[in-house]
Amino acid sequence: MYSKIALYGLVIAFILQSCATQAPKKVFPNAPGTTSNAENLTRETNDPSQEYYPTVSPDGRYLLYNAIESTSSWSYGSSGLTKTTNKKSSIIKKEIGQPTKNPLVSNASDPTWLPDGSGVIFTYTKPAKPVIVKSNSDGIGLNYLSQGEMGDDDAEPVVSKDGGKVIFTTLIGGSRMICSMDARGGNYTVITEGGHVRINPMNPNKINYNLRVGNVVQLFTMDLKTGQKTQLTTGDYNNRDGAFSRDGKFIAFASNRENPRSSNHHIYVMNADGTGVFQLTQGQTDEGDPNWGPDYMIYFYSNAEKNYNIWKIKPRF
Repeated sequence: MYSKIALYGLVIAFILQSCATQAPKKVFPNAPGTTSNAENLTRETNDPSQEYYPTVSPDGRYLLYNAIESTSSWSYGSSGLTKTTNKKSSIIKKEIGQPTKNPLVSNASDPTWLPDGSGVIFTYTKPAKPVIVKSNSDGIGLNYLSQGEMGDDDAEPVVSKDGGKVIFTTLIGGSRMICSMDARGGNYTVITEGGHVRINPMNPNKINYNLRVGNVVQLFTMDLKTGQKTQLTTGDYNNRDGAFSRDGKFIAFASNRENPRSSNHHIYVMNADGTGVFQLTQGQTDEGDPNWGPDYMIYFYSNAEKNYNIWKIKPRF
């Protein structure tokens, strides 16, 4: 048996230990960190859904992006209680700088604008095989462009500036392949292996895309006329999600070169030939999917506050 003095001593020791100074709890950043190469960081969306793939209308007024909402349900079976999580992807349209948003299409992703702003092309995931679909700028009137004839997962469509060609990716034999078709569908052509393809606005025959090299992803360009491919980035870290500026002079992209051991990527900019790389965002957050507006503002996703939303930032050239 403990004496009263010994018990008092144990109680006091417990209280002192509980009151001892502890390391402060780590707080996740509420905004992406920025370098001196960047200015005008602004949060564009602040919703509970996970938001990715921003794309700006030709006139710079509207923004399209993916919104992914997760719902969970519980069921009891022979193996006990099981949790099922369902994810629903929708395309959202909003006026830049304004809080009001307009859900455009459900069961859809990867939106891109027609060059004149009159419509939207996107991936429609409701069919058995995801296909490329066109609608007007309000998401009305679905016109199927691809029929899943070439691959198992048509995705990531982009449109040439003259509106005559759609380039997209699909799965063929387990590999992500870049393909092209007429803007009305048809004349399908397999171009090369790769993903996240983008067309140079000033040269419809020049694309950039992601391609895995060893254990990392690198950025490549390709001349569609000659078939010549050029690797723009190197290093033992990912360089991905390249996007040409509206004048075709620059490429914004995401990379984890700041810390190759981390899964966090940040936004960088380089000349269209791969030279002159400089960093815009930094720190503990994760960024990607950059897309340029007509005013050199770059829109991207970030998980600041531990939720993926759309932000924008302007490079200092």
